Amino acid sequence: MSQRSAIAVLVDGGSPAVVPGRAIEVDAGVALPVAFGGLRKILRACEDAAPEAVRPLALQRPAEWNRLFPGSIQGAPDLTDLALTPSERRLHRESEQMFWVLNLAARAIVETLRVSGRPLVIHGAGECDLVSLRAVMRAAEWGRLEQLEGRILLTGWNTRRQHYAAFFEQRRRDFLGSLCERMRTTPPGGGVGPVSGRALEPAVDLEGRYLGAVVDDDAPLEHRIAAAVLAIRSCFFTTNYEGAMLAAERGLALLDAAGPGLSTARVAEGWDALDTGFSTPAIEIDKSSLGDAEELRVLFERGIGVVHVFTGQHDEALEAFGRALERKAPPERLAHMRMFRALTRTKRLAQLPDARAEVEAGLSLMAGLDTPLRKLHEAWLRNVYALTYFLEKKLPLAQEQEKLAMRCVGDLHDASATHLKINLISNASYLQETARNFAESIAIWRRFEKISENWGANFAKHHRYRLAALQMANGEREAAVASYTEAFTCAGELGDPLHQQVIAADLGLHLLNTEPATAAQWFSRAAEQARVIGDPLRAAQSLAGQALAEGSGDWTEALRCAQASTTTPAETEPLVQALSRGDAEAVRKALPRARSKLNRPFDAVNLY
Repeated sequence: MSQRSAIAVLVDGGSPAVVPGRAIEVDAGVALPVAFGGLRKILRACEDAAPEAVRPLALQRPAEWNRLFPGSIQGAPDLTDLALTPSERRLHRESEQMFWVLNLAARAIVETLRVSGRPLVIHGAGECDLVSLRAVMRAAEWGRLEQLEGRILLTGWNTRRQHYAAFFEQRRRDFLGSLCERMRTTPPGGGVGPVSGRALEPAVDLEGRYLGAVVDDDAPLEHRIAAAVLAIRSCFFTTNYEGAMLAAERGLALLDAAGPGLSTARVAEGWDALDTGFSTPAIEIDKSSLGDAEELRVLFERGIGVVHVFTGQHDEALEAFGRALERKAPPERLAHMRMFRALTRTKRLAQLPDARAEVEAGLSLMAGLDTPLRKLHEAWLRNVYALTYFLEKKLPLAQEQEKLAMRCVGDLHDASATHLKINLISNASYLQETARNFAESIAIWRRFEKISENWGANFAKHHRYRLAALQMANGEREAAVASYTEAFTCAGELGDPLHQQVIAADLGLHLLNTEPATAAQWFSRAAEQARVIGDPLRAAQSLAGQALAEGSGDWTEALRCAQASTTTPAETEPLVQALSRGDAEAVRKALPRARSKLNRPFDAVNLY
């Protein structure tokens, strides 16, 4: 593929003999793997070098900027109101919130290079947190889409950080290699370099405060244990897996150091001193999660297992959850570990009979209990049970388990139960869709409209998108187009070009054969939004769809965009081949199919 007119990324294992002239230089190394630790330094350097480029971006996306620089823009909306988080209960690592934060940072880097015309030299890259480096990766791809000529040099790539998780160190080296591949540069030789003596820096956000407390040898041991639990929770939301692993690893070591003398009261005291009262069903870690030493070990092993799942080490995840099952903890906590093992076997390993055995073991653990917590855990287990049957296309058995799950939580009204009820309604609709009972699927889906009239634009965006897909499948074309259009408008109200692109492209696909002129208009809108988010693959797919709809046979720009993408090679390569041959039918087959759920993996910023 051509490398002309693109950001050239170079990586140096140590300190380069020569630095490009007039370079913007920044030391992005950090002593602790705190998410955005290095990125904040990079963005401040960019703002100093090109304030006319960076500051307007910050004001355009204040929620994301405030996530990077807490409190810097007054009156900004909270990012949680605009974008979705991962879900531990469902083992979904995808984070729309992190997509928007890292995409903003990438755009700031691109615009700085464009406006200043200067190279960017990032020192201490080997000590930079991986979350921050993913923004640099995103910037490199964005620059290729826009044919921006520029240079980024990353130095100190082989240097090791003083504070790191032993469990994660090899994975980190692997991910650094993946970063080089995604940035189309050659990894430096020389192997692992020296350990840095970099000093800790003042915490900017809660995650930094928590991880700082974990490694503070002068802090009370029990307070450090509480900080480790809080750090795991924080790192989950920032997709900071090296930080979460460090916290879990140190937490277990601190429990070993405390031995029988551990004071659970002092752990709770430390929690109260650090916690802000935050609670969410996306990851159920709050003060009630603490317990005694055995329960804390379950919590830390659970954190390690979840990191392993999210970074693709599924056997290691099962082992971590298995170690948790060896502890003397309340049955509900152990049943929770069975759920994680069942989810891992179902979603990652396709071991469906084994997954059902895990569910049955979890249900047996709670036999004879009659508490709201038991009902909640049973409901989640049965939800996984249903998933195993669904994947085997045994829809009546899946439906039976979903009904049992709903019966468990029908009279529960806390946040976790409500979260599951929403999931169960969605699953019931999806089961009917799979059975091609589209009218029934629509009827179930429309139950959300009766639950509340005040869901807001974010929920409406997702709701109308799925409703549109079901209406289209049910032959209600006019209603479907109206629902897609409403979803597109809701995404626009949220400042969400990512999902506007998805919605417009899907509607283009639906109309391609019957209304090609209208399809071309929607593909054009999709291509425009793909450029707004700097995604070359989505741009290529949308431009290809537009060319098909118009019957133009001109694949030049679509091919160039596809060749600029490094996000998902398996998806990109068939499109590149089809466009190169000018084979319209092959191009059509290489386009992504329209779906009925708006959630998408955020591969452009995902590395793991």
